[in-house]
Parts: sequence; structure tokens; C-alpha cells
Amino acid sequence: MTSSALDRLLARIADSGLLDDPVAENGLVYGRAGIDAAGATVSVNVDPELDEHDEVDDDALVATLERVLSVNESRWRAIVDEVASDIDDAVDDEPVVEQIDLRDDLEATSVVVFADAVLLAFVAPKQFPESRILVQLDEELEVDGVEVRALDGSETVEFDTLDDLLDEISRSDED
Repeated sequence: MTSSALDRLLARIADSGLLDDPVAENGLVYGRAGIDAAGATVSVNVDPELDEHDEVDDDALVATLERVLSVNESRWRAIVDEVASDIDDAVDDEPVVEQIDLRDDLEATSVVVFADAVLLAFVAPKQFPESRILVQLDEELEVDGVEVRALDGSETVEFDTLDDLLDEISRSDED
């Protein structure tokens, strides 16, 4: 990425006031921000993906950043509900560390903003203490994918559909 494009994006984000002390480095603009609906302060990365796009659409990136940070409580709750339901359905009778509603255990930790998607990261310290949960949102902030990834750096397996995840879990039980 050209330094001037990244500097321009940094200036736009700094002027917007959306991130606390934004910094541009390694092709990203990053900082911290609050998501009021989540009651959380999260790490935020804005990735203009210039290696995949010829131009950086600063307006679109800032608008997406603003939209995700200012999401209303009902939309946030819908995201959390869908994530919890998808995971609950996938693990079904698998043992969890602690029996509490996953919706109450999910804590947002970070946001990555791309030109056409948003990636949210959550932890669920009581039910999945050794994992983080990655949620991809589409342009309308609808859940587009959920992945549970081990924190220990072990290999991650991604699934295109919930059925594929259930098939994998079933195969693992047979081994």
C-alpha cells in the first residue's frame, strides 16, 4: 500500500473521532473504540486491502466503521443471538466448561473492517476458555459466518455451512 493512501485513511479516521489514538502501520489503521450496544471497548483494525483493490474507498471504510461501532442494541442482540444459536446447535450435546447461556458469556474483543465485510472477535471465557469466536458480518451487518478457533495456535478448520460443521463433529465423535 502506498504510504499516502494509508496516511489519507488515517487522517480520515482521526478526523472522524471514531478511534482512540489511531495509528497506521503494516497496511492497517488501528486503534480502540467502544461499541455502546455491546458495553465493550474493542481493538479495531481497518484493512483497506490495497493488495486486492486498486483504490482505497476511504468514505466506505469510515462509513462501515461508524456503522459497526454505532450499531443499536436490538441489532447487536440479534447478532449475539444468532452466533449463540449457531454454536449451540453445532455443539448440541458436547460438554461445555460451564453451563450458562452463551449469550451472557460472549464478550466482544475486536473488530476488523474491510471494504465489504466486518469481522468480530469474541471470547466466551466460561464456556470456551481456550477459544475465540470469529463472526463475519456482511455489508448489512448480518451474520455471514461463525468460526470457533483455538487460542493455542492449533490448526483451525473452517466450514461453509452449519451442516458441514455438524458432519465434522459427528465424524470426530466416531474416531
